[in-house]
This record gives sequence, C-alpha cells and structure tokens, in this order.
Amino acid sequence: MKRLLAVLILLALALLACGCGDPENQETEEGREMTDHAVYDGVALPDSLWQAPQYYADPANDRSDAGIRGKIEAIYYRSDYCGDESYAFAFLGIPEGASAQDRKPAVLLIHGGGGTAYWQWVREWVNRGYVALAMDLEGHVPKPEGTSDNMPADLYVDSQYRAPHNQNYADADLPIEQTWMYYAVSTAILGNSLLHSLECVDRDRVGVCGVSWGGVITSIISGYDDRFAFSIPIYCTLNLAESRGGTLNSYYRAHPEARVWDDDTGLSRVDTPLLFLAMNDDYNALPDSISNTAARCKNATVSLVRNWAHSHSHAFARPEPYAFADSVVAGGSAMVRVLTQPEGESGTVVISVPEGKKVKVYIAFTGGNMDKVPTWGHIRLTPENGKVSYSITEEMQAEAGGQVTWFYLWFVDEFDCVVSTQLVQTA
Repeated sequence: MKRLLAVLILLALALLACGCGDPENQETEEGREMTDHAVYDGVALPDSLWQAPQYYADPANDRSDAGIRGKIEAIYYRSDYCGDESYAFAFLGIPEGASAQDRKPAVLLIHGGGGTAYWQWVREWVNRGYVALAMDLEGHVPKPEGTSDNMPADLYVDSQYRAPHNQNYADADLPIEQTWMYYAVSTAILGNSLLHSLECVDRDRVGVCGVSWGGVITSIISGYDDRFAFSIPIYCTLNLAESRGGTLNSYYRAHPEARVWDDDTGLSRVDTPLLFLAMNDDYNALPDSISNTAARCKNATVSLVRNWAHSHSHAFARPEPYAFADSVVAGGSAMVRVLTQPEGESGTVVISVPEGKKVKVYIAFTGGNMDKVPTWGHIRLTPENGKVSYSITEEMQAEAGGQVTWFYLWFVDEFDCVVSTQLVQTA
C-alpha cells in the first residue's frame, strides 16, 4: 500500500508538470449545468461515483506508435468491487498541445462483450484532437500485441485486481451491487469523473461512445450522468426487452431482474445530444429497439447502416461517431439533420443538408415483423429544396412479400456518413 501511495504521488506531480492533472486550483468555468450526483434513481448509485478516483501509472503498458499525434499512457484507476479495493486498467490518450491553457474535448470509450481497453480506438480519437479514456470492465489487461481484431485469448490477460465478468445477466438475481452491470456502470461513471478532473480537458465538452454491450452501458449512464456533452451508443441501446427478437432481448427474457437496466426514463429526460448508430439487420439488437429509444429522447439522431458488420473494428472505422462528436463540441461540419419524421404510408420528410454536402436519399422497407433479423429493400428517392416525398408503392409491397410492415428513410453524404429517420410501422 505504501508503494502504491508513492506511485500515486509521483504520478500526480508528473501530470501537474505536463498540465494534465488535478484541477483543484482551477477557477469554476462558465458553461453547461452539470450535476454531481445521479439525475435518475432507477438504480441507486452513490454520489462518490461523481468524484475523481485515485489512479496510478503503468508505464510498462504505455503505447507508442508513429501514427499517434500525442501520447497514450496506461493507468489503473480505482473502482472498488463488493467493498474490496480494486482498480480498473485503462488507456489515457492525450493529444498534442493539450494543456491547462489549451483544453481539449474528451471522450469516454466503452468496449463491448469480449473486448477490453483498445489503444487503437484511443488513437483514433487522439488524432482528432480529443483526450480519450478507454477502460477495461472485466478485470483484464490488454496484451501488448492485442488488437481489436483479436479474440479474447490473444487480446488480454487477467488483472491483478478483482472484478466481475459479463455473464449476459446470468448474475441478475444477485444483490445488484454484486452484478457485473452495476460494476460496469460504476466504473464507467468513475472514468467520466476522472476525465472531468484533468486540467487539459474542457469539462463542458466531454462525451461518451460505447460499442455493443458498451452501447447499452453508454445508454444507461447517459440517463444517470448529465455531464456528457454527447453520447454515442453503437449497435445496442435500451428497450431491448420490448423488442420481439434479438440476442440481447433473449437475455432480458431469461433474466427479468435485469430489466431495471433497460429502463429509458433517465435517458429520455436529459438534453444530451445522442447518436444511435446501428446496423439495420443486427441479430444482437433489432432496429426497432434503436428507433423506439430514439423516439423517446429529446435530442436524438439515428443512423441505421446497411451492409455493415458487428465488431469493434467495424465500429471504430465508421465516420459517424467522429463527425457527430465534432459537430457538437469541435466546430466540425454538421451532419444531415432530420427535421420531421415520416408518418403513414406516404408523405414528406423535411431535412437540413449542410451547405456544400452532396446527399443521396433512400427508402428502406421490409415485410418482416421484427421477431427476427429483417430483410430490407432499398429504393432511391429525390430530395427537393430540403424535402423528400415518399410513398409505399405496389412494387414495394410485392418485393416485401405482399405487405410492407416497416420502413424508414436514410441519407448518405459523399463521406459515407449515414443519417436515418426513425422506423415507421405500417402493420
């Protein structure tokens, strides 16, 4: 313990020297109103999660690469489990020039099932000028040679610190503080608190992005923690128990105690800009759960991507998360905005297209009933003066097997950045 305290003290001094340490002496910034406790009480979370955790350096696991425009340091930050002192491994990326005098936006990165903290994901955000923190949520430490393409056996080793493992809610009947989801949610919120404590971070511009199970966690914590400037769940979100199909839906059916985490009440109350990025044919989470969650939120954008795959590598490669974050906190070019949603089998959707962008428009339709992965047909439409007219035709009905049951419109720019409407159910 004495050795650990010594390491903590040395790390604090080093970080203060480089301008990225504890902001104890900072003046209070003017900006968004943020709360230092949970803003929703569906699950009781202690106020201590909103305080910066202790952390210490693990230089042996730092990552260096000619392609990193900054640095990526390995750290452990405190996240206790079942009353025992414990620490979660994480990669902390600092872009070039970040300091107390030049604070940068930041992003919390939450991995999915079978994953860990990915330094390549941190690099993607660091190279775009973001401070980035990617933590492990299952008591693992990445192998030096591990990448987002590796399976678990080649990706990580066990940490020296105790932590639960993701059991797909098989532990949901335990006291909630002993479950993996409680630990994962707590560790993620502590990671956000750590980012907010760094001098080189602009605390008004801290967002979160999560993949698969990390998308579920991102959705959950965004409803409890109002400090996020943007939130990007990828592949999976909430309202999965309401869906008629999908792998995650089966977990909630098998373990109904877990439905306390599937509640979107908190998420629907916050003003945080949300991007729900997902596949339109994902067996893990069908698109109705994505659309239903977005429809209940104040400030949501949907992006349903066709011909995509469900993996960390595929998620890291999509342009939408970076474009969305930049549009919110970094002055980047805006994405297409859907101003009105489709209603009925024919009508008009109003969109806003950023000046200079070239956009193609399609209607996607299916005859499926969302109890299994839908098969979609796609027909191109023609926008005119910021409006897109659509109609379910006889040809579309025939292609859908006799009746179109669901449809949506989607828009793609020259950078392959996709934005969609919400789903419409016709039957």
